[in-house]
This record gives sequence, C-alpha cells and structure tokens, in this order.
Amino acid sequence: MSGSGDAAPARHNAGHGRRRRRVLVWASFAALVLLLVAAAAAIAALAVLRPRDPTTELLSVNATGATPRVAALPAVSVQLNVTFLLVVRVRNPNRAEFRHGAATTTLLYRGAEVGAAGVPAGTVPSRGAATLRLNMTVRADRVVAAAGVGGLLADVLAGEMEFEARTEVRGRVKLLGLVRRSAVARSLCRVVIGVADVKVRRQECHNESKL
Repeated sequence: MSGSGDAAPARHNAGHGRRRRRVLVWASFAALVLLLVAAAAAIAALAVLRPRDPTTELLSVNATGATPRVAALPAVSVQLNVTFLLVVRVRNPNRAEFRHGAATTTLLYRGAEVGAAGVPAGTVPSRGAATLRLNMTVRADRVVAAAGVGGLLADVLAGEMEFEARTEVRGRVKLLGLVRRSAVARSLCRVVIGVADVKVRRQECHNESKL
C-alpha cells in the first residue's frame, strides 16, 4: 500500500516539474523574442534618427561699388568702395530642427580679414533649409595693410582681385526632444572680381561640417 502511495506523489511531482520547465522555456523564448524585437526597433530608430551634419552652400555672390584706384598725389592713398552681397543656404538633413546662433561670414584678402558680416540666430526646420543674406563692405585700410600699396597696385594692374569668404554657422540639433548635439557648418569660397567692372569672374567653394 505504502509503495503505490509513494509512487503517485512522485509521478505528480515529476509531471509538475516538466510543466514548470516548459513554462520557463517558453517564457525565456518569449523574452528573447521581445529583446530581439526591441533591438531591431532600436537599430531602426538609430538609423532614422542618427544625427546628420548640416551643410552650408553659397548660392550667389555679387559685388558692387567703384573700381579700386591708387592716388599718388598729394599723398599715396587707396580709394576702394566694394560691397559683397552673399546668399548662403543652410541645409538641415536631420529629423529635428537645427537651432543656430548668430552666423558670421568673414572676408579675407591675402589671408587678412578685410570685412565681416553677421545675421541673427535662427532655426532651420527638420529636413529643411534656410537662406541667409549677407552684406559686407570691403575696408580699404585693411586691404592696404594686407597687401601694401605695391601689392594692391599689382592686383589692380593685373585686372583681378581674389578674396576668400568664410562662413560659419554653429548650433544644436535636439533629437527626440531629449538628446542635444552640437553642430558646426562651414564653407570656404574663393571669389575673384574684375577690377574694371567689379564683377565676379570666378568662384570656387568647399563645404565642411561637424556634428
């Protein structure tokens, strides 16, 4: 009697143990599936929301003003009245708006700064673009300081003057309303103007960005 009574609880315990193991196996499998799905969703989200570098693009450059002249009497002086009109576009490829601070453009002649312009802070919409219009006047005293009267006269006689326009836009991209990433977009353009007509003859631009 006692032998058969002991066997029944043993079989019951064995069956209960097998069911428990099956439940644990299925629970582990379900947890693994959920983890894989979560990982796949996270990878997809990172691929979609991965921060991308904003870029700057010089759309146009115009120069207006008077032809540079060097006067010898009564004393050597330079008469220069040139204004550059630049149109720069900032592109934001991110799925979040790009808030930038005051943008600056620096004009250089022979490596020295001869003019600068700035625009107020603003916002570039998600996957959108904003256009910045910059006006800057070339300062004659800085041109002379950069090249000297002889160097400027050589450029005037050659009929061309080469300038560099450097634009830098700094800001932040806010992802998912939580993560903020700093971003910088820069462009460097070499612009050659004709002395006789103060018109842009050639221009070459390079862009770089960092996020």
